[in-house]
Amino acid sequence: MDKGRQPNIWGRHNLNQLAEEAFRRNKEKERAQVVGEILDYPDGCEEGDINPFSGNALSRLSNALEKALDVSLSPGACGTVSVKLFNPHERVVDNSLVVPMEVNTSVVALDAYGPGSVGRDGSKVGSILLFKVAGNLIKEPAPGITAKDLAWGENCVFGAFVDGDAINYFEIGQTSGDVVQSELRRNDPTEENGQSVEMQVVKPGQDRLIVQKLSSSSDEVFELEQELEKFMVSRSAQ
Repeated sequence: MDKGRQPNIWGRHNLNQLAEEAFRRNKEKERAQVVGEILDYPDGCEEGDINPFSGNALSRLSNALEKALDVSLSPGACGTVSVKLFNPHERVVDNSLVVPMEVNTSVVALDAYGPGSVGRDGSKVGSILLFKVAGNLIKEPAPGITAKDLAWGENCVFGAFVDGDAINYFEIGQTSGDVVQSELRRNDPTEENGQSVEMQVVKPGQDRLIVQKLSSSSDEVFELEQELEKFMVSRSAQ
């Protein structure tokens, strides 16, 4: 067969799309490897505690990552982990508020571990990269880099799981942990089920953290790829 020509039946397939996907995979693999190398040289480190029965920010994230991506932040069920901190790679003045603020975006990273087995801890399979924002007034000094004030849904909403071949972006959200213990209903013909709720007794509970994988074609991923590029450029300039 002539290597320069393809069978006629191939013409019914979207070969351009296949080529674009192959190019994207190769490009993403290169980026993942570069990011992995960058994460080995943080500007600072802190210790973090992972405990499935703890309510601290990192433990809650580890539990959510295990359910969504089958990775956790500790090789075992519990442990002390190293949290890698990086100086802000972007500073932007936001004039949309009553008082102008400087918004700093930085990266926090932790090792990611696969599932373990009985008597054996999980092995490292990549890194979890988190985008964190911090704000200060124009005349104030920028806050120091730390992960101790991570607040999901407030100063950290997006992140990525980086392994040797790919970068998978995700969003961090929360659902209410409140439990309805009892409620009082009355007949209401205007409701679809014929009843409406007049009163509820609700037991407050801790909000549950959820990690949701983002589609590679979403607008969020497009913007996160740009944010990651800014981070990479800032590190290569050092």
